[in-house]
Amino acid sequence: MKHPLLAPLAPLLHRRGPPHPVLGNLPGAALSWMAVELSCHATGPVVVITGTTTRAESLYREMLFFADHRSPPLTLLPLPAWETLPFERLSPYGPIMGERIRALFRLTQTAGSGPVTAGDAEGHALTTLITTPAALMRRTVPHQYLATHGLSVSKGDQLNIAALRHFLSSAGYRNATQVEEPGEYAIRGGIVDFFPPGHDDPVRLELFGDEVETLRLFDPVTQRSTDRIQSVQALPVSEVILTEETIRDFRSGFRQTHGIGASEDELYKQLSRGEKSPGMEQYLPFFYQSAETVFDYLPPETLFLLDTDALAEARRFDDEVRERRANLETESQPDPHRPPPPLELYLPEEEFHQQLNRFSVFATAPQAAPGGISMGFDPAPNFLNLTAREPDEPPIPPLDLASDAIRQAHAQGFKVCIAAASMGQRERLRELLEDHKIPTATVSFWHELFAVAPGSTTFLAVGDLESGFIHGRMGLVLLTDSAIFGIKTKRRKTDPRYLDQLLAGFADLKELDPVVHADHGVGRYGGLHSLEVGGIKNDFLLIHYAGSDKLYAPVENLDRVTKYVGGDEVPLDKLGGVKWEKTKEKAKKKILEMAEELVRLQAVRQANQGFGFSTPDPLLQEFAAGFPFEETPDQTAAIEAVLEDMAKSRPMDRLVCGDVGFGKTEVALRAAFRAVMDGKQVAVLSPTTILTQQHFETFARRLAAYPITVEILSRFRTPAEQKKAVEMIAHGGVDIVVGTHRLLQKDVVFKDLGLLVVDEEQRFGVVHKERIKQMRATVDILTLTATPIPRTLHLAMSGLRDISIIATPPINRLAIRTFVLQYDRQKVREAVLREIYRGGQVFFVHNHVQDIDKMAVELTELVPEARIGVAHGQMREGRLEKIMLSFYRQEFNLLLCTTIIENGVDIPTANTIIIHRADRFGLAQLHQLRGRVGRSKHRAYAYLFIPHPQTLSEDALRRLEAIESMGELGAGFTLATHDMEIRGAGNILGEEQSGQIREVGFDLYNQMLKEAVDNLTAGNGHTPATAKPEVEEFSPVINLHISTHIPEDYVPDVRQRLTLYKRIATLETADDIREMRAELTDRFGHLPESTSHLLRVMGLKQACRRIKILKIDAGPKGATLQFHATPNVNPEGIIALLQGSNGTIRLNHETQVLGIKDRAWEDANTRIDELQAILKRL
Repeated sequence: MKHPLLAPLAPLLHRRGPPHPVLGNLPGAALSWMAVELSCHATGPVVVITGTTTRAESLYREMLFFADHRSPPLTLLPLPAWETLPFERLSPYGPIMGERIRALFRLTQTAGSGPVTAGDAEGHALTTLITTPAALMRRTVPHQYLATHGLSVSKGDQLNIAALRHFLSSAGYRNATQVEEPGEYAIRGGIVDFFPPGHDDPVRLELFGDEVETLRLFDPVTQRSTDRIQSVQALPVSEVILTEETIRDFRSGFRQTHGIGASEDELYKQLSRGEKSPGMEQYLPFFYQSAETVFDYLPPETLFLLDTDALAEARRFDDEVRERRANLETESQPDPHRPPPPLELYLPEEEFHQQLNRFSVFATAPQAAPGGISMGFDPAPNFLNLTAREPDEPPIPPLDLASDAIRQAHAQGFKVCIAAASMGQRERLRELLEDHKIPTATVSFWHELFAVAPGSTTFLAVGDLESGFIHGRMGLVLLTDSAIFGIKTKRRKTDPRYLDQLLAGFADLKELDPVVHADHGVGRYGGLHSLEVGGIKNDFLLIHYAGSDKLYAPVENLDRVTKYVGGDEVPLDKLGGVKWEKTKEKAKKKILEMAEELVRLQAVRQANQGFGFSTPDPLLQEFAAGFPFEETPDQTAAIEAVLEDMAKSRPMDRLVCGDVGFGKTEVALRAAFRAVMDGKQVAVLSPTTILTQQHFETFARRLAAYPITVEILSRFRTPAEQKKAVEMIAHGGVDIVVGTHRLLQKDVVFKDLGLLVVDEEQRFGVVHKERIKQMRATVDILTLTATPIPRTLHLAMSGLRDISIIATPPINRLAIRTFVLQYDRQKVREAVLREIYRGGQVFFVHNHVQDIDKMAVELTELVPEARIGVAHGQMREGRLEKIMLSFYRQEFNLLLCTTIIENGVDIPTANTIIIHRADRFGLAQLHQLRGRVGRSKHRAYAYLFIPHPQTLSEDALRRLEAIESMGELGAGFTLATHDMEIRGAGNILGEEQSGQIREVGFDLYNQMLKEAVDNLTAGNGHTPATAKPEVEEFSPVINLHISTHIPEDYVPDVRQRLTLYKRIATLETADDIREMRAELTDRFGHLPESTSHLLRVMGLKQACRRIKILKIDAGPKGATLQFHATPNVNPEGIIALLQGSNGTIRLNHETQVLGIKDRAWEDANTRIDELQAILKRL
């Protein structure tokens, strides 16, 4: 033990058995520091056992900070528990299984054979496991079996593609068209994509013959390669590896335990056929001759560190296993789940202790431990808890307290380091400390600190620590930004361009779905068809119109075709009829009228005089640092836009859109803080009592450290309380008041109102909306809405309405686990108990008011442990609000309700939703309902119960499959929100415009709106009333009599092909074409000639759009070019072209046709090259 602090532990390292020596005085991040230092000096692996998954995740993040850049490198391996109830017939969550497999496989890696040993000074790998008793007390795959079932692939290896397919399939990977989730694979020619468990990114492997030519990581969202790698380890997806041998053992063990009649069990039948089955991992002992424990993977020199609550958690988990088993055996009906005997799957507590006693073990404690060894650490202060003084004195800002403490520590000769959760937070902290006259320097990693001398500089590092420590002997104070500003949670990043691409694409287009062709009207999609015309094969999109009319649209003109989104009634057009042209003209007229009105309102607002608030200062910076999440780019942009609007002398009127939990309230808080600091009052208006209560609690909590008074006005305050609040508002004794429409009543008079925040304005009545409209002229207004609006509409309306969109979801460290199950009382009981046992709440959606009371009786009998409340839309408003508020306050833990919970309800402790008869809901509605859970750190569950699958329509099954597999950020997420967005568009544009959307479809409506806005704001010499588009949007038709398609053997999946065609048809620049060429080569391999031609034709099409050429028809001998009535040509260029052609190029001025003859364009590429050269001269 080279580290002086560890020297007293050396004699104890070879002790075995109880009592375990206790290491005391390890508060905050000191335990993580200790674990890393021991790992770097131990002769075997170190295993840290803590009580809960949340604590294990926290320790892992802290240890990453201390382990960074250590030599030799230290590998930290989380080993999580399954997160399913004991004996529950559900499979563990894929990423959790992936982390387990990765950790277990790592432990099998050896220099010779047998379990791994950790490193020494010669540079062997050092390994530390972070885990919980629940993870260690479950038996697992034998280590020798796992060691032989991984596949290592390196660049240059010989690899047969059929053998690789067999390995991936037997290792549990699922064949998919596109790899987006761990445990999926896809093979396209010589390109293999797969997503190994435990990896952050999937892998793309390119073969040349049987040789591995390249290995690349790729982004599962954009599908583009990111980094090259030299090798990869493909591991099994599950701890149950299905081979002929393991399936045979399972069948035998299952029948022996449950009798011959058990062979009728659906799970037994599926596994016998070699198919994966939900919950098969619960039968793990049947698959192997002898299942092992994690302890069997560890060498004798392994060292264990026990967190304070580790042994108590082992006892609790053992009790849970016994209780679950006893409950299953005493249920009135025989247990249909047929689990294995408990001792075969779980270690009892006694055996857990026996296994532990084979190794060296240190218990730990945050404070001094009687009879233990003191490690000499003291807790670091939490400045958030020290702000309060005497009741009548204002609180001291936490940053002031921290600054004083830092100066004091420097004066005493301590080095001070502050760990910030992100680089952005570190930068913000640096600016704030500089404002407090504290010099700072950054350190890249923990170990750099020991190379610098103490002084008056405070060192800033990036590390995710919950709390720090002080150590006198080391002369070190480690603080965290969370002790000054509160804990921050990281958010997930999404590329908004990808979301736009999805919405505009055809990823979810099914046969007979309605589509709109801009020239021919609304029809139904009839599939993608390959047709041979004049001996040349190309792909066409078939559209069925009214009667039996059919249109085959060439794929290069798919920019004219969009999905019809606009209502349930689809108005099919007749091909060649005049109705469509009339519909378009009417829509254009209405859109222009609306755009003109918006332009007029904008001009009026510009002329009004308002209050110009001050620009951001250090105090606002400090307040911003207390936001408990890392801002998403969308959110930062919204905050900046609002503060910029407020600084202007005209009144602000900005709309911020984003789903519940996406961070709109924080935008309002920053604006409110700015207003109050400038001496103005703020009113926050909400449509319901529960939303008002939530806003009040959020505002009060965030502003607690500042001398700001926050009050609430709603029907849940007594008349006397309301009267007092109204008086204080009038005298300026209230800075911020949060309330329902009670705020709009005549008796509420503000002393000096500067900002009105309106939440969900569309949910207020006409009278209230009128009152808000009057206020718009004089005060700054910030409107928030959870109904999403599409980015495309946002872009089309830019310049007419100030809108900010927050489209990036907050992090869901644990995505919502979704199960589609046949209705089963036992499963309902398990789902409810799982949630209420962990202190959470359940939504049970039963969308049939007529028998909701009957369902309440059934649930009371089924789960007597639950406290049940009932809520539906036919209740009186006051009664409904009381029930919702009681649920919010956790007075009962199961809310039986209709879809009234669909919008706006944010209950962080509700993490399970059960939807009864899920087959009766649309995809967007299911997605919206599911989004009510999963707003906290806990894993959220969604159970979609249906009758027998055979009784459901194919469409219903497809919807349910989509929601079950839909990742929070996958294609499905965006597409499911699309019809929600149409509702949002209606809210913003008004009812009349919703009618136009239904007539022409949303995408075409958007195009028309954009054209109208461009013409009104371009100042093209027209007054708004007479503004006319300079040119009708058109798509040049190019017929080169060559093959321009994506062959089926290049992209076999028809939906992928269709999506690519749609994207290619809408490419706008030469750079877009280059990007697309690179993407296709990356994802599918070398471009076939016909696909290369297609991309080159898009280049011609872009040039035609610029010059205004309607059509090109070209063959081996020449071509004709048909110009628009008002072409955009260069006169000198066309004259030079005609004069230098020896009469082979002629222009017919009457028909506007350019004729080219006497050419030798037999070769397709020559034809394209020559046409490009001619277009360039024009």
